[in-house]
Formats: sequence, structure tokens, C-alpha cells
Amino acid sequence: MAHSPPKKPKFEPLTEVQRAWLRAQMEREARPLVSKSFAPTPASSLYSIMQEHTLRNTSSDWREHPEVLTKARVLMVDALRGAGVTDEVVLMAMGRLPRHVFVDEAFYLRAYHDDALPIGHGQTISHPSTVARMTALLRVGGGVNKVLEIGTGCGYQAAVLALCAHDVYSIERIAPLYNLAAFNLNQVQAVLPSVPHLRFGDGMLGWPDAAPFDGIMLAAAGLAIPQVLLEQLRIGGVLVAPVVVDANAQQHLVRITRTALNEWRREVLDPVRFVPLLGGVQD
Repeated sequence: MAHSPPKKPKFEPLTEVQRAWLRAQMEREARPLVSKSFAPTPASSLYSIMQEHTLRNTSSDWREHPEVLTKARVLMVDALRGAGVTDEVVLMAMGRLPRHVFVDEAFYLRAYHDDALPIGHGQTISHPSTVARMTALLRVGGGVNKVLEIGTGCGYQAAVLALCAHDVYSIERIAPLYNLAAFNLNQVQAVLPSVPHLRFGDGMLGWPDAAPFDGIMLAAAGLAIPQVLLEQLRIGGVLVAPVVVDANAQQHLVRITRTALNEWRREVLDPVRFVPLLGGVQD
């Protein structure tokens, strides 16, 4: 009696290569979905050091190669100088301070671009050019000893101010951002001559027990500057803030100088875009 040939198995045994590929596929599928970038700028605009393929486009490579972050920071300062920032104290501060510490690692590749980046809770870290411009405006006519910032955010502007002034006070109204700023500033305290004084509270009220201030900076735009803040300037002191200046809701940087006990001089400067100035606190 003739025997039928054995039936071919339905599935061939997997090779080691196939098993490894399947394991890798399952690992990829198990990873949570993460948005890689919110940035509209194409990859071709990245710094030349990235275009030369010296590193892969990953945050881990940035952490493993701090010299690239240093080079990117130098390029950022060169760009600021080329854009007309002439205050060498401000340029030194921004060249010394690691901005990537203050942004989410998803944005490490854009940390030294002239971009405003999200920090959560509807807030952003300002463009480096805006930080440099506002700091330089605050320093006009000489140095400042005591500065108040309204709107700490992630702490970057406060850290820049700490490298340009002796005492910096900063108020944040959103509790998680207050905690984030405290953490970030602790990370860079070795770079700072002194760590800024932080307060969780309503910035519209200022910091009366530390007044008067040589300079006050607002990181949010309102229809007007609260009078209580103007009165916390010393005579000769300068306040810099974005303000809505027309019916079209266009914002401009405004510099206000206190010239006498009840007199202030106002200058309307560059067009800008900031988040709204709000009172109260948010847990």
C-alpha cells in the first residue's frame, strides 16, 4: 500500500532573524504615541552642524554630545548679534545659560532656534530674540540692581536676568509652572551668581515688600500696566512690557520710565505677541 507524502506544515518555523524582527515590531507598537514636533520649520533649516550628519535627530544624542549644545548656543548668540542686539552683558548671559534645560526634551532640537516653544498650561518660553531685546531695554542707561519679573513661566527669563542684575524677584500665578521654574533654576544654579527669589501669587499685585525696583518686566500682555506696578518702580527705574495698543489688539513692547514721584514717560516700540496678562492664581 502506497504511503501518502507527509503534509507540509501550515507554518514554517521562524528563523532567528524573523523572531528578532517580530520582537522589535511588538516593542514599537507598544510604545505610546508621542508628537515629535510642533514646529513648522522644515528640517533643512536646522543648524549646519546637524546638516553635516554628525548626530542623529534624537534627544538622546544631544544629551550624549554636550559640545553640540554649546556650539548651538554660540550660533544663537551670533544670530542675536547679527539681528542688532548690542548689549554685551545680555549676549554674555544668553551665551552662558543652557536654554535646553528650560524646554521639554521633545524640543531639544529647537532649543537654540529663535522660536517660542510650549511649556504647558497655554504658556510658552519666549523667543531668544525677545528675551534679549526686553532685557536690553530694561538695562538701558546702565545696569540694574533689583528687578521684578511678572510671569516666571519655565524660569528662563528670570535666569537671564539673574546674570544681568544683582537681585531678581519673579512671580508666577500658575502653580505647576512655579514648581517647574523652581526645578529648572535649581538645575542651573551653578551658572548663576544668585538664584532668583520666586513667589507663587498674583503678579498684578507686584512684590511690595521688596520694592522699589530698578526694573520691572512683564511676560504677558494687557490693555494697560497696573498702576500698582508703576508705583513699585524707583524714580529713574524702567518697566518693559507687551501692551495692547490699538483696537485691532496689536501688541507692542512698551518701555515706561518713572521720571518723578507721579510722572512716567512711555515709549511704544516693537510689535510682539504674548499670552494675555491675567490676575489671580491657578492651581
